[in-house]
Amino acid sequence: MSDPLLAVTNNKATVEGFTVTHGVDLSVDEGEAVALVGRNGAGKTSTFRGIMGLTPLAEGSVKFKGEELTELRPELIPVRGIGYQPEGRDLFTGMTVEENLRLPIWTSGKARGVEDEDAMVESILDLFDELSHRRDTEVQNLSGGQGKMCAIGRAMALDPDLLILDEPLEGLAPIVVEELKGYIQEIIDRGISVLIAESNTSHVPDIVEEMYVIERGSIVDNGDPKELTKDPDIQELMQGGGN
Repeated sequence: MSDPLLAVTNNKATVEGFTVTHGVDLSVDEGEAVALVGRNGAGKTSTFRGIMGLTPLAEGSVKFKGEELTELRPELIPVRGIGYQPEGRDLFTGMTVEENLRLPIWTSGKARGVEDEDAMVESILDLFDELSHRRDTEVQNLSGGQGKMCAIGRAMALDPDLLILDEPLEGLAPIVVEELKGYIQEIIDRGISVLIAESNTSHVPDIVEEMYVIERGSIVDNGDPKELTKDPDIQELMQGGGN
């Protein structure tokens, strides 16, 4: 069996001296879609920020394509092939949709080997067709769903092998959630591996193959998403009844 594309082992992330994840282990294979689910504050964002080098690790390993990432500066990790959509939109206001999509290419495209900036941007706008009509709109004027699309599109600008999405469906109307799930499925169909965090377990079973459940900074279960979402213990935990 080949090594996973991403292997997170015994990660203990720290924030202001406090340990916020406790030995997190998870992996993503090439071409696989994986979910990390947990209540708000369970440790999803800290896990992702630890992978991206944005939150210090007291212990643990993050290997991507067999390379250890924990000693790399955060700005070098996207160049290795990981795109990251942080929690919230986190877009550059005062800049247009197209400028936000081009920004990672301007800063790191050469190092990543993106040879055709225009083709990359058009590929993203072709995927998110709703954005193609708003390419010249400043991002603060987008709807919530359009802002999430732009944030995901920006994470794709360096042609990643793995896309990490932190709560991309949070706070959106049900019809927009379904639309975005369709876009995420298209990304998976393009052969890009996906690791997605969600606090609503109903959002992910139909788009991921593996699900990890995190609570109080520790992975408490993992397996088939359709089976886990039916588990009464997991349902109780996600509703706030876990100890």
